[in-house]
This record gives sequence, C-alpha cells and structure tokens, in this order.
Amino acid sequence: MAKKKEQIEGVKDRCPTGIKGFDDLCEGGIINDSANLVVGNAGAGKTTFLLQFLYNGAKLYNENGVYVSFEPEVAELHKAGKRQGMDFEELEAKGKCFIVKLNPESSLKEIEKFLTSFVVKNDIKRLCFDPINVFAISLKKGESIRQQLYELVSLMKKLAVCVVIAGEAEEEKSEGQALDEDVVFTKYLVDGVIELYSSGLGGEGDRAVRISKMRMTNHVRGPVGMKITNTGVQVLGKGTL
Repeated sequence: MAKKKEQIEGVKDRCPTGIKGFDDLCEGGIINDSANLVVGNAGAGKTTFLLQFLYNGAKLYNENGVYVSFEPEVAELHKAGKRQGMDFEELEAKGKCFIVKLNPESSLKEIEKFLTSFVVKNDIKRLCFDPINVFAISLKKGESIRQQLYELVSLMKKLAVCVVIAGEAEEEKSEGQALDEDVVFTKYLVDGVIELYSSGLGGEGDRAVRISKMRMTNHVRGPVGMKITNTGVQVLGKGTL
C-alpha cells in the first residue's frame, strides 16, 4: 500500500508524454514546469514527438497545449498529425490544443506578449516550440544570440508550463560534432535533453532515443531502440539505468 501511495504522489511532479515506452525511461514523464530540448537530424521524429506530447496531453491527461511553429506550416502539422491518428483541428474546436505559426523575426517582446496572453487565456499546460535553429538564425543582429536564447528559455520557464523545444541537428561531421552552436548552447539552458537518432538505413535498429540529461530524474542513460509507426513514436525497450 505504501509503495502504491508513493507512486501516485510521485506522478504529481511529472508531465507524462503518453508516448509508448518513453515515460518508463524517466520515472513516469518529464518534470512539470520545465524546459526540455528534443534534438535530432532530419527525419528522426522530432515533430512527431512534439505532436504526440501535445495530443496525448489533451486526450489522456486533460492538459491544454499549444504548438508554436517558426517553420512548419499549420496545415502541414495538421496533416502530419492526422496521418498518425491525431486530429488537432477537432481539439482546437474544443479549445484543448492549438497550432500557431509565428514570424521567426518576431522580437522577444512580441513573443513574450503573445505567449503570456495565450497561455493565460487558454489555460495552457504544455508548450511546444519548433525549431530553435530557425529562431536563432533570425535573432536581432548586434546583440548576443546566446543572451537572447537565454531570455527566451527563461521566459518559457516563467510561464509555469511544461515546454518541449525542437532542435535540428546537422548531419554528422568528421570530427564527430553534429549540433550547431546555438543548439549546443540551448542544451545547457534546459532541464532535459532528449536525443533522437535515425541512420536512414532502415531496419529494426535504424532508430533510437537517448535521454542525455533530465534534472531531478533517475533516467535511463544509454540509447534505447524506437520506431515510428502510423500511430507515432514507440520506444522498444526499457534500457538500463
């Protein structure tokens, strides 16, 4: 009985993704009111991961969410969701989940004003931000890009929602560095870093997920196999703590 009570109480500080197999890797989900980076190369599953995080939040956990896009069009994201059984237009009609596109050249003040108002008005609990790279490219010249990234992540943390940010990795270079400097810097600002891998070769071992950082969490450290099906991301194993 004591163990069951402890498990129930422990869920309160977690924001479960609802992604099959993933929450088993990190004590039941992502830390509440935290900022997290999902990073991977093209086709690794970042957009699918973010969409599932929002959709499951609304459908399974009654938590409203918003997907803020700087690159993918809203119609494209609606279509991507429907291909995997996620109807965001239906959720938006119910006031549960929203997909919005912002101009990547929006100033931090404009983004702050929009997000603060939108989060309060729609009782948002989950926020997705995609991708950090496009936003960084358009940041105001003459000011420190790192300072502006710091201010952006700090803003999202102040909103008291669970944030998942997508970061695009470049193809691996010969020296083994796969991320651009802005994404690397963002990794130090966030509370959790989830890395998605795709070799592009196909087959059972083609994809993997690795939680390289998650504060206040006893998470699986190594890579764990995953696949993307017509229902989204599925983690194939539990890994080793």
